[in-house]
Amino acid sequence: MVGQRKDGTTFPMELAVGEVHSDHGRFFTGFVRDLTDHQESEARLKQLQAEVVHISRLSAMGEMASALAHELNQPLSAIANYLNGARRVMERETGRDPRVVEALEKASQQALRAGDIIRRLRDFLVRGEGERSVESLAKLVHEACGLALVGAKEGGVDVRYEIDPHLDRVVVDRIQIQQVLVNLVRNALEAMHDQPRRTLTVSTYVGDDMAEVSVADTGTGLDALAAERLFQPFVTTKPQGMGVGLSISRTIIEAHGGRIWTEPNPGSGAIFRFSVRLAPDEESVS
Repeated sequence: MVGQRKDGTTFPMELAVGEVHSDHGRFFTGFVRDLTDHQESEARLKQLQAEVVHISRLSAMGEMASALAHELNQPLSAIANYLNGARRVMERETGRDPRVVEALEKASQQALRAGDIIRRLRDFLVRGEGERSVESLAKLVHEACGLALVGAKEGGVDVRYEIDPHLDRVVVDRIQIQQVLVNLVRNALEAMHDQPRRTLTVSTYVGDDMAEVSVADTGTGLDALAAERLFQPFVTTKPQGMGVGLSISRTIIEAHGGRIWTEPNPGSGAIFRFSVRLAPDEESVS
């Protein structure tokens, strides 16, 4: 039951009522036990258990990712070597199709890029840091979107860029931040898959002395409860999702001294934003 104190506040309680018969009639005696401390202890225990399970899953995910990174580097290097060999053979052939040579070259570059991503991820899991350098934010955004948007225009997606001309240099690990962007753009494309209006807008700007990037879509949007938990590990809104992409993205952004968040897109859809540090010369300009 719920009891009420003299000051009007309520508290959970256990009530036991006893009945006594005497010459003067029937009497009832009530025994009240305040359960506030008991329920708080149970809640703390449940929270502790949930945290232990959560940490164990994160630890298992980290060990698995580290092991996969180690095992995948070798076959990726072999793929890159075979592609380079095939490209050289094609270049010696008469009447070769230059498109095939170009495709082999791009495939080789992406195999090497995949190996680089895995190596950086393994280093990040082991040491919790990346290789920071001063990079062009506009170039970084265009390169990442170029990878994530393959086939998007053929699918009827209207892609728009709003790049701040006064913002360019940031201090980041290029590969890691590009992976965050690729993840956000691909999520946006999936959110708009069945929508009649599909517009993707990628923007850069300066906010609170940090460089900020936003990815806005016109998809189905997110409800408030999903938005609150979206960056937690193993939380996903996709039927086949694993719930690790946004969690890793948050870890990367926070390791860069920034933050990542989401908000509704006026009209329909969602906007994902993240911030990273400006390069020293950009800080003085902004």
